[in-house]
Amino acid sequence: MNRRNVLDPDNNNVVNVNELHNHHPRIRAEDFRSPLVRRLLGTERYTDGHKTLRNSYRSSALEATETDVNLNWSGLRDDYNKCINTYQEPVITEFATLGLSCILLHLNVNREITEVTRRGEKADYWIGEREEMIEVSGQQNGDIEEICAKKSVQLLENPFRRPGYVCVAIYKDSKARLWYYQRSEE
Repeated sequence: MNRRNVLDPDNNNVVNVNELHNHHPRIRAEDFRSPLVRRLLGTERYTDGHKTLRNSYRSSALEATETDVNLNWSGLRDDYNKCINTYQEPVITEFATLGLSCILLHLNVNREITEVTRRGEKADYWIGEREEMIEVSGQQNGDIEEICAKKSVQLLENPFRRPGYVCVAIYKDSKARLWYYQRSEE
């Protein structure tokens, strides 16, 4: 398992949203691109563009760091319009945060989201070969610490006793958090 941090402050942490799915080939991550752009733009009107998010990352060593991640996109107009016409706002937000989690997992720890969990498993997706799990939540407004704390409790209640990540985003504030959690030794 490669857990190194691949964020490089020297390259300005630039990510092309159009390519977020390339590091997650076992899921339909390409479906998350336009919802993410929708949340980043904050409007139903598409434009090619870019946005900087503040990324708070906590590793498995429980060390937290903050960096800016520069997201850019172009040429997604047709898919964007289909997204707006197909999904209700809560689904767009969920897909947007899944897209963001794909980006942050790859950038921070070079990990892959591999499959959806089943209802009742207390997390959204499996990471790798089911070594870890990820729970995601995004909102337009809110307290990122409060949301993360709530989702961490949910993640740690998973019946497999697996550690994992919580990825939360507050789109109005351009903030995201990818924090690692594991159960305390009992």
